Amino acid sequence: MHTTSCRCSPKDHAARRSVRWMGAILGAVCSLNAMAITANAVDPSTVLSVVDENTIAIVRIDPQSFHQLPDAESAYLRLAGNSLPEHTRKAIDPVLEMKNVAEAYLLFSASDTSHVPFTRDPIVVLSADTNQTVAEEDGGDGLGQTRKVGAAIVAGNLARLNFDRLGKPSDAREVFRAAFSALDPAPLQFAVYLNADRRRSIKEFGLAELERLFPIDTHRLAEVDWISGSAYPAGAAGIEFLFHVADGEDANATKTAIRKSIEDRLSAPLEIQSSSDVNDRTLRVQLGASAGSRQLQTWSVEAKRKIANSRLRRIALGLHNYHSAYSRLPSAVITGKSGEPLLSWRVALLPFLGKAEYALYQKFRLDEPWDSEHNRPLADQMPDVFAVDASAANANRATVVIPVGEGLFFDGEQPNFGDVIDGISNTIMVFETSDKNAEIWSKPANLTPSPSNLDEVLGGHFGEEAVVVHGDGSIHWIKPKALGKSLWGRFTRNGKEPYE
Repeated sequence: MHTTSCRCSPKDHAARRSVRWMGAILGAVCSLNAMAITANAVDPSTVLSVVDENTIAIVRIDPQSFHQLPDAESAYLRLAGNSLPEHTRKAIDPVLEMKNVAEAYLLFSASDTSHVPFTRDPIVVLSADTNQTVAEEDGGDGLGQTRKVGAAIVAGNLARLNFDRLGKPSDAREVFRAAFSALDPAPLQFAVYLNADRRRSIKEFGLAELERLFPIDTHRLAEVDWISGSAYPAGAAGIEFLFHVADGEDANATKTAIRKSIEDRLSAPLEIQSSSDVNDRTLRVQLGASAGSRQLQTWSVEAKRKIANSRLRRIALGLHNYHSAYSRLPSAVITGKSGEPLLSWRVALLPFLGKAEYALYQKFRLDEPWDSEHNRPLADQMPDVFAVDASAANANRATVVIPVGEGLFFDGEQPNFGDVIDGISNTIMVFETSDKNAEIWSKPANLTPSPSNLDEVLGGHFGEEAVVVHGDGSIHWIKPKALGKSLWGRFTRNGKEPYE
């Protein structure tokens, strides 16, 4: 085996937390074949029996030893926020609090949209001996519906499971078996299965959220059919990733390209191992305990920016498609017959964002306020696209906002591209605001920027930078303080200020 070590300059120590959980989550699935079954452990065959072709990822958590990971809690919250939806975190939290459970598995299905890799709610698989948090058959302690399958309890949205297919052969089952057995058991392990359709989707559309989990770019990610990894307690090996190349005919060339991509992205000492054997399609990446704790700052920032770009691009496209359909932009608020504010512009935009968002739109009663008995529960189902930073603490509060007010892009009840005298390519149509300013996404509340409050309403997630979208859909990363007074000129639609 040929081993290559790459040492790059270390980045800000603030990355310490995420990398541990991330590498940990990336290793999750390794021990399925070799693992001994202990008290309150899950029979590996049962886990495999509930895997079908729609399964894209499996996470294994040892709740007892997970907390031995350095900065485990903070690292977990950061990764869960940036890579997994809030609904997923609600499913994981109860698992982490279990006192007498040796392990639990979380099975994620592929999302029905190319923009988000995982469904919001995983299936949780626990030992049938577990009696702390799961009640027989009718849901227990935050995990949703439950059902006994062999020697295990499955919990969550069981409508996604085809119980008639359980235990029958599938390619996904064999892939996860291989990924689980590729690495040693660890407090937290992870595997992702990228079948041909998923790789094609990644190549065509990109998946910023998925890329957040892996230290390779989207193009190289599309050449991998499965990935697994592990995170180990302090003083042990640190973080380990295993990439399995999809193309068996030219595996060595693909592994070389992936290795170069990883070396370019990681800013910490790492060891990359690959065999010259043409039949060996695996590439192993190891970060020691100290290296793993330092390297995520650049990686994390880069991934967060890609997520923001992806989401804001969808918002901009949705607004343009809305304008094409109605010859105007959505009103800042949806009003009732008497002009009373009912719902946010975001609700009106839902049909132009995707299939899942349109399905959510159809559930709203547009003649009722956002907090009516019917509409209020829908406020807790905010699409991820309205959060510029997926780590935003408030799951139903939007940090993607529009400028509403006299002389701004959304001035009046029927704003129109033709009203923007300064030119839509020069004028801010959408911008990010901080978690502090975020409002419940369906609530008819908007920000009105002014020269005196720009420091308060603009930015908040990317340090000195802020991200805005101009009316032509172009995304701009700006430094508000560096722009000074000229920044206000980007907000006004007919101020005729010189553009800088």
